[in-house]
Amino acid sequence: MKNIGIDLFVGIVSSCVNTMVGYPMDFIKTRMQLQQSKQGTMQSIIKIIQMEGINALYRGVSIQLLNSVFAGSIYFTTYEQIRRQFEKYNNLPMNSYLPLYQTFLAGSTAGICSDLFAIPFEYTKIQSQKQEILKGQKVRGPLFILFETIRKQGIKQIYKGSLLQVIRDFVGCGSFFLAHSETLHFFTPAGKSRNEASQTGIFVASIAAGFGYWVISYPLDIIKTRYQVDNQNALNVAKQIYLQGGVLQFYKGFKITVLRSVFVNIFQLYTYENLRRACYKYA
Repeated sequence: MKNIGIDLFVGIVSSCVNTMVGYPMDFIKTRMQLQQSKQGTMQSIIKIIQMEGINALYRGVSIQLLNSVFAGSIYFTTYEQIRRQFEKYNNLPMNSYLPLYQTFLAGSTAGICSDLFAIPFEYTKIQSQKQEILKGQKVRGPLFILFETIRKQGIKQIYKGSLLQVIRDFVGCGSFFLAHSETLHFFTPAGKSRNEASQTGIFVASIAAGFGYWVISYPLDIIKTRYQVDNQNALNVAKQIYLQGGVLQFYKGFKITVLRSVFVNIFQLYTYENLRRACYKYA
């Protein structure tokens, strides 16, 4: 129980750090994915600030903080618990490095489990931003949209796009933790555990994790985002995206997403690894 308590605490704290640091860039990324124009990243940022003010970049952050508390705690706790089961199966001491496929499976499972909470929160965030794009429509907060959607359309509606998100996170989260673990391993002295990786290793592994997640899963993310706001099936959404700009259109907003991911992961995973070490040392 002590291990689970530490994993939950560290997961919540690091996920909230992720949200507060990275939300503005995530806001811009979603806006770019929803817009039909070929507007660039800097143009989008300038337009949002000019039209809506700089505070708009944190509009809807409340729903993401709730997501951090629920989904974030599940995400990291599930990953650590599955890792421990693999360590026991392999007769390895705690905090050992696992075979590649086991790290990937632990990460993939963690992503899927966290989607139970993450999908409704992400759906309402996207719907909130869709309202802001539609001219003349009063902007509603994401929490209002969440409860209003459940009241009018049922709980099934807030899980629209769930299959796409589960596939995205199976691939993305598995790659995220695999890139993080293997990079950390490279910076760990031979025969030592994960807890003895250098601070440089934690820094570089944080960057690698962000690239590992988005390079593979980004096309699925943009299809999911469009699908959640359009009344057509995912295949038609994918065709529409392709017709708008070819294969590169599936990576619209990719620069701001990778920039956000690298920047945020440095804060999140640095917090996660060092807070986790401190908790096990002093708890």
